[in-house]
Amino acid sequence: MKPSASRSTNSPRCPRCGTAFDCGRHAQPFECWCREMPSLQADRLDPARPCLCPECLAGEIAQAARGGPGAGSA
Repeated sequence: MKPSASRSTNSPRCPRCGTAFDCGRHAQPFECWCREMPSLQADRLDPARPCLCPECLAGEIAQAARGGPGAGSA
């Protein structure tokens, strides 16, 4: 199932692109699509901001693999 396929009207929105998506961050037990993605160093993201959508997180992972600056960089 695509992560955004079952999104509800109260789904979070990506802080980068504004897309609504399903996030399992607060589910018990924790079951989110992001667990299936490659790990990303904590300093790549701003912990004060909400989760990224699947597409933006994939882009951040790709940028990290190329050695580019992270979203948490100034």
